[in-house]
Amino acid sequence: MSALKNTNGDIYVPIAIPFMAAASSNAGGCGWKAPFKVQIQSASLTWSAAITGAATNNFAVSFFNRTTGAGTVQWATAITYGNATNATKATPITLTLSSTATDLVVAAGDFLVAELSTNGTGRLCPGGIANVIVRAYGI
Repeated sequence: MSALKNTNGDIYVPIAIPFMAAASSNAGGCGWKAPFKVQIQSASLTWSAAITGAATNNFAVSFFNRTTGAGTVQWATAITYGNATNATKATPITLTLSSTATDLVVAAGDFLVAELSTNGTGRLCPGGIANVIVRAYGI
């Protein structure tokens, strides 16, 4: 891992977003464990199929650093696929990163996640990838 730690530049971290059937309860999500201290530079979200938002029965995707303890740091703004919030298949959506600089610093062993949750009876989530770009930090 020392070679990756000494990388001078971007490290691409894909975080899978699972498929979720429409009538599912909260589906959870997937993540990436930081092998050393990094700083998030940017992130995008790409879906495997189009999404048409709905006013009441929909889903949200949230982005957290699930560190030791509470793990409530939100490193990017959640997206709720409500009325008029849609997505096009295979078209990257730029995520809005936290404006708090410390939220973007990820300690060795921290776990970056993308989590799904439902509102009402939910909506089909086609699955996709959150592409996070990080750089070694303070090394």
